Amino acid sequence: MKSRIGHISLIIAVSGLILMEAAIHLGLAEGAFFRVLATGFEAGTIGALADWFAVSALFHRIPLPLVGRHTNIIVKNRQKLTEAIVELVTTKWLSPEIIYEKLSGVEITKGIFTALQKPKNLELALDVMRQVALQVVHQLEEVQVVNYLKAAFREQVSSHAIAGPFGTWLEKTITEGEHQPLVAKLLKESTQALDEPSTRIIIHDKLRAVLEAYEQQDFVKRAAIRIGRWTGGIDIDVLTDRILQMVREMADEAETDPAHPLRKKLDEVLLALSTKLREGDEATLLLIERVRLKISDDEELHSMFIALVQRVRRKVEMQLSEPNTVFMDFFRGKMQYLIARYSQDVTLLNQIDEWIKTTVSQLVRKYHHEVGNMVRESLLKLNDQELVEQIQDKVGDDLQYIRLNGAVVGGLVGIMIAVLRLLVLQ
Repeated sequence: MKSRIGHISLIIAVSGLILMEAAIHLGLAEGAFFRVLATGFEAGTIGALADWFAVSALFHRIPLPLVGRHTNIIVKNRQKLTEAIVELVTTKWLSPEIIYEKLSGVEITKGIFTALQKPKNLELALDVMRQVALQVVHQLEEVQVVNYLKAAFREQVSSHAIAGPFGTWLEKTITEGEHQPLVAKLLKESTQALDEPSTRIIIHDKLRAVLEAYEQQDFVKRAAIRIGRWTGGIDIDVLTDRILQMVREMADEAETDPAHPLRKKLDEVLLALSTKLREGDEATLLLIERVRLKISDDEELHSMFIALVQRVRRKVEMQLSEPNTVFMDFFRGKMQYLIARYSQDVTLLNQIDEWIKTTVSQLVRKYHHEVGNMVRESLLKLNDQELVEQIQDKVGDDLQYIRLNGAVVGGLVGIMIAVLRLLVLQ
């Protein structure tokens, strides 16, 4: 009913005019009152028709002589209207000054922290970050990552730059005993390596080579070796097993005893190395440089690094594939801790707010023309019919009330004129 109120007002005005004029002409309605009422309907009809024409002329072409060229105003002037809308949006509604002014009164960071305190919102934020991180990891190529890291290592790190800090770290680690778990782990791994068949073969072959070299020195040594073999006093298999057993026992003892002489000797060697690193010993720096170049250029190490990156990538993808993995639980806990800790820190919140507002203001100033371009492109995508329909959909009801007002105001003015005419003539 609301969208047809203009049509209804026009029908009422025209119907009222016809009925009143017919009644007066047929003598059914006599007297000044009916003449005034007929004049009101007449003026209302004129007002309703005038406003109908004005409203219709905005959206459609009306084929009337002389005035027809001044109809269909929106379509004919859509370029001017588009630029006017763009100017209005960019200079008035969404100007950089207006945006910054609006942002100045908004507590952005506090609102974000408050929203993230709700478990549902926090889970949504974590899921978005998880999906983004997963897409980034998917796009990584192992060879490119390794090449980038090697190039950065080669260009940014020198033997002199890493020797001092590494020496200080090594000395601190050994002094405070933080290396002991690693040493124990290495000793355990070495014990397991002794059980490998290949280890026994290597020791067996080395022992055989030593005995053969010793046997070739002179007659006495050769005779002693041969007598030992003949009597069974020298049995390479037994000696190999005994050596392996002794090394295994020594490694087991060193693994469980931090004060073992072997571990103390290892500590002394490492401390001496740390001192040379801190003091910039030339031979040690040369060793570090060789290691650095080896890391950068060795093809076997390159393949090893690629395999390492592949394993890391697979592990990361597994941790990011689900919302309740160990990593995501850890990250969720850290997020909750940070939110609880800093949500009431007014100074920090204000600093973050100021950074956000300054950054947004700079971006708006830099790319402000894009706002106008988006508005312009959106309007230009519409054909004439779509543009007219969208405008009518938004303001059509208000325009119908303009037509109603034309009929009502016209009728009232007509009645007033008719009354004044009667008073003057009397």
